[in-house]
Amino acid sequence: MVVAAAQLTREFLFDRVGFTPLPEQKPVLACNKRFILLAGGWQMGKSLLSSKYLLGRLPEGSVPGLYWLVAADYERTRMEFQYLADDFTKLGLVKDVSKRLDPGLITLLDGTVIKTKSARDPRTLAMESPDGILACEASQLDLDTYQRLQARCGPKRAWMFMAGSFEGAAGWYPNLWEAWGNGYGDSQSFSLPSWTNTYAYPGGRNDPEILRLERELSPEFFMERFGGVPSRPSGLVFREFRSDIHVKPCTYIPGEPVYLWIDPGYAEGYAIEVAQVQQDVIHIIDEIYLRD
Repeated sequence: MVVAAAQLTREFLFDRVGFTPLPEQKPVLACNKRFILLAGGWQMGKSLLSSKYLLGRLPEGSVPGLYWLVAADYERTRMEFQYLADDFTKLGLVKDVSKRLDPGLITLLDGTVIKTKSARDPRTLAMESPDGILACEASQLDLDTYQRLQARCGPKRAWMFMAGSFEGAAGWYPNLWEAWGNGYGDSQSFSLPSWTNTYAYPGGRNDPEILRLERELSPEFFMERFGGVPSRPSGLVFREFRSDIHVKPCTYIPGEPVYLWIDPGYAEGYAIEVAQVQQDVIHIIDEIYLRD
């Protein structure tokens, strides 16, 4: 008898594949909101946790279901794809697994399909509507890709799980992490520092290697890469700025007044912003920036 993956419970699936969540991972895996952003430190185990999140949400999905693994390129979906292929093989639910990753396909006995997608070809993100999306190394995706994925979640009211490490405090990823920290509608963000992976760092926060890294690295770098917390630039004037809200394409309108705003400097740079005011909203339509 073929048992649909959607008929199995989350706990049963985890037990059958031999996965025991670490204490800090349990709230992430138990969260059933539609949009989840995970900021993980290096070596935290983001790929493993992402694959288990998809596995755990399968019981609530449709049969057959469609799930995407999306990254900046196909190669960055490799770990999640392999973990899922191994798990479904252990469960005896696999009908076929492709040898290629571009795209990769996992087909289950009940007709459910899991496929990889590359953000390098935006056309692949507009051909169908999935039931769930894993955004792999999500912090390396651009804002346009995130918005496309949000649009694809609409038809089936799909969920999206994004996992990545901070690599600089600017951009849409840390902005969303900050906005969703206390829960925002059907969205939630989490941080799991590197030391929560006690397989890699048995001593947790006080593991000797973590303490060594903290001594050797700058506080900002350590907290971003290992603590899962972005460090905002010290000179940021408008701390409310969010690239996902305030950055979007705008074009020059012939005949409308153009304003030049100058931030003079020499060694540190000289900037000229080219702006127009359209319906009481300031649009920066070009910028000239030079050093020396």
